Amino acid sequence: MNPRLKGSLLVALSGISWSFSGVLGKSLAWSSLSKAGVRSVVAVLLFALVRKGFRLRLTKSTLIGGLGVALTSLLYLTALSLTTSANAITLQYSMPVYVALFDFLLFRKKPSLKQLVLLPLLLAGVALCCAGDSVGEPLRYAYLGNIAALLSAVSFSVVFLASRIENCSTTDYTYFGNLITLLLIAFLPFDPSVRFGLDAVALTDWLRAGLMGASLGLGYIFLALGLKTASPLDAAVLENLEPALNPVWVFLFIGERPDLTGILGCGLILLSVILFALLPEARKRQEATKLKKEKT
Repeated sequence: MNPRLKGSLLVALSGISWSFSGVLGKSLAWSSLSKAGVRSVVAVLLFALVRKGFRLRLTKSTLIGGLGVALTSLLYLTALSLTTSANAITLQYSMPVYVALFDFLLFRKKPSLKQLVLLPLLLAGVALCCAGDSVGEPLRYAYLGNIAALLSAVSFSVVFLASRIENCSTTDYTYFGNLITLLLIAFLPFDPSVRFGLDAVALTDWLRAGLMGASLGLGYIFLALGLKTASPLDAAVLENLEPALNPVWVFLFIGERPDLTGILGCGLILLSVILFALLPEARKRQEATKLKKEKT
């Protein structure tokens, strides 16, 4: 098999694996703290198996990226318990807005023409998502869920910014982030929704929590393997399988769906994120054209 095609398939498997977090999280009545803690236990064990050990090299990028990973996980699960799965995941993918903002505030990097054109489209999608009613959820909780999802987009942008730090290891900071959220298993005894018996309901809940961890860990492993040969552009586009499929599984297995306003908002966010990945920067295109002319 062509190495690039193999890498792209692995990246696609990553997005598909992560897409099941919505239906698994929605079907589990535990608190977001308990869900985050238990799924991180499984994810850490999978990481340790792939990394062949539990040792960790702490660096600046590991600390920053790890905190971003941990916060993103907790905020997403909180949003998932308060608003629709579609809103929770697509609002998280409004992350490019905050990457552009941090680029300007921290690095004085002016927005590109592509960003200036697409960011308003993305923000319009965010506004529609927040304006829509979440079916089956009290409105005040839906608003809180949307806020949590937007905050998860901020922490998600920190994860991406950490990857730019010199000598960064994305595997290390992803592993460290899951080690942080693993500590949340301390809240399990205080969560009234968690059952510790051997009855069918309790065992089913623990199975769902374990599958959430497998979904998270396998997604990261597939992504790490796929990025070795897949092009960054292919990976950026294929990762959008997660926000595209996440609400589909929730609708098929649970019957939850956002209203028309929310669907339009999610569609705009997904469209803008895909265009972000597909459209080249004008500056880079000009440089490539200039280099080509020089060679000829």
